[in-house]
Amino acid sequence: MAGQSAFDKQQLQEISPEGSVGLLEHLNLPPAVIRYVKKNKKNLQIGAAFAAVVVLSLTMYSSYRTNRIEKASAALAIAMQVTGEERHKGLVAVTADFSGTPSAIWADAEMANDLIAAGKFKEAAERFVVVRKKIGDSDPLHALLSFGLAQAHEASGELEAAALEYKALQKIAGYEGEGFSGLARIYESQGKGKEALAVYEEYLAFFPGQEQNNPAKIALDEKVARLKATL
Repeated sequence: MAGQSAFDKQQLQEISPEGSVGLLEHLNLPPAVIRYVKKNKKNLQIGAAFAAVVVLSLTMYSSYRTNRIEKASAALAIAMQVTGEERHKGLVAVTADFSGTPSAIWADAEMANDLIAAGKFKEAAERFVVVRKKIGDSDPLHALLSFGLAQAHEASGELEAAALEYKALQKIAGYEGEGFSGLARIYESQGKGKEALAVYEEYLAFFPGQEQNNPAKIALDEKVARLKATL
């Protein structure tokens, strides 16, 4: 006679949740929790499945974005290695094919710099403004774009707009020098010697005593002395 099957109906009845202590009981969960889980078993299973799908989707998106960023970086590097029309086409392709990536923002900034080099200062300023709006104030590129915008405004004769950008740069770590020097230069070009001198002297306060031989400080001291001699 064949042995009793492990899946015999009587066996199943004996080990069913109704006739024995279940896994939830073995986990020593509170009775209220056990009752809730049993009552909402189907909903909990659906929720778990949904969570799994979300996690999988996020993982796949993260992998896709990482791959896209890497491709964008490679495309930007190639565009930066060439010149002329080929460079321009490469930068445009990066902004079009990889929109939203850091490389696309950088490519946009490079095109703005190229406009400055070509003497198209107003167009450069317009592009810098558009690109800067795409990023936050805390983005490392924000200060660089602001500096480019200040230079474009200054070169096009829009001195008030340039002065505003240079004043903003004075408050950004690493760009204080560009901010103070740029603003003082504008004041000098406007014949405002006293204002320029005040800006240069304020900038001098950023150099500690041990930096007396710093080339930048030496040049600044010379500018201060020159201005004082003319006032």
